[in-house]
Amino acid sequence: MTFTPAGPTETELADLLTKECGPHIRDDYTAARALLNVYDLAAKEGTSLNNPHQIANCIASTPTTRPDPAPWDPVDTVQAAKTVHAAYRITRKPANHSSLFVDLPMPVIVSRHQCPFCRRFTRASLTQVQDHMTRCWTNPVLRCCKTCTHHQNASGAPGSPDEWLESCTQPDGPEPEDYVFPVLHCPLWEARR
Repeated sequence: MTFTPAGPTETELADLLTKECGPHIRDDYTAARALLNVYDLAAKEGTSLNNPHQIANCIASTPTTRPDPAPWDPVDTVQAAKTVHAAYRITRKPANHSSLFVDLPMPVIVSRHQCPFCRRFTRASLTQVQDHMTRCWTNPVLRCCKTCTHHQNASGAPGSPDEWLESCTQPDGPEPEDYVFPVLHCPLWEARR
């Protein structure tokens, strides 16, 4: 049977908050951070653990004894400790807590695969890149327009008089209005020099 030490009392929480924030809490987020430096707080209702925003909201929702409270009024430290103690399962962090963290991020090596023809298509999956290579417009084995010496790229702004659409400059090739890009396995294809 394992022994679970009892969590801190409301008085211990109130003493910590008073030491960090004074008798009244003016900044609920600072109070939440002060609690998280010493304790682990797990919500009794829900699955949150050490969520500073939820803890700050819990502190801010502490009922006040003033007859006409305003949302920006400071919160009484003892009342806030009672509210937090009621809403969270609280355990003390281990003494070596600060040494449990690594100082620097650890490097991760990631393998990616790149299409050798267009050099733009990269994926972690080798099969996806191999599949792309069978359709890549810059693969010379496919005898596609992009690798042909007769291909003319589009130029000019769309709709302007100097607009030039992609076309084939081969005399026996399709007319510009009949040209559909891309043409694969073209019989008129010639490799670019």
